[in-house]
Amino acid sequence: MTTFSPVTAALEGLRITRRKPLVVLAWAACYFAMLVVLGLVVAFAFGGTVRADLALLARTNDLRELVDIVARRKGTLLPLIAFAVALQSVITVAIMRAVVRPADRRMAYIRIGAEEARQFVVALVGWVVALVVTALPSAVLVLIGAGLISLGAVETNRWVEVLGAIAVAGLSIWFGIRLSLLSITTFAEGKLDLRRTWTLTDHHFWHLLWMYALAFVITILVSVAQTVVAGLILGLSGGAANIVMLALTGLANLLLAPFFFTIQMVILTAAPARAYYDLHASELAPAA
Repeated sequence: MTTFSPVTAALEGLRITRRKPLVVLAWAACYFAMLVVLGLVVAFAFGGTVRADLALLARTNDLRELVDIVARRKGTLLPLIAFAVALQSVITVAIMRAVVRPADRRMAYIRIGAEEARQFVVALVGWVVALVVTALPSAVLVLIGAGLISLGAVETNRWVEVLGAIAVAGLSIWFGIRLSLLSITTFAEGKLDLRRTWTLTDHHFWHLLWMYALAFVITILVSVAQTVVAGLILGLSGGAANIVMLALTGLANLLLAPFFFTIQMVILTAAPARAYYDLHASELAPAA
């Protein structure tokens, strides 16, 4: 059976950051430029109230809330979401390229082509799977709950709600882990193949879950580091007592935010990329 180290995979993003700091800085600069472009599109193509919805969209992980926001805007956000996903795909593919094709480092691994376009399709497939696995079972639970309440079985409904929520969460996590290598598999093998991803993750659910848990903890530590750095900048500026220092402190934090977010993106993208690299290499080992 093929295997890999969850710890090694979870730490891959930090290794890339340590070994290739200039490349990570280039990714952060690219991400910052994308934010500027996205901000200009929002400013000129949409009304001011859309910014609140976009801020909420960036914070939420709830698919139903995302659908509600898009529905409230009557679909006007869909082109903007598609544009944002397309921009982020450029950096995501660059990170994966750095892991599985480290020699192909020209332009800091950044390209715009068919591989990036396929990642856009992967994102759409991911949303569809999330809708089927999470939203539909939740809707069934709501219907069952309504039926139980109409029959006066309130206490039974409470148990159904609790157990149903646990079941839906477990199902979502299981499907999410089993398909979590879809992006890197699509990139590395040049085609979107759900069956290939499903086969590759077979017997590795707990290893992958442990890997993602470690990677998530590391991203939290990166957020803590960002807070510490921001505090140090504020302290060195003397508390930003005047308008000039306040502006400089704000600018420094504005530039630091994309850098730290890029590191988090590197950690969360490099981990499954390294997992795929090791699993695929061990698949080929017997033939070699």
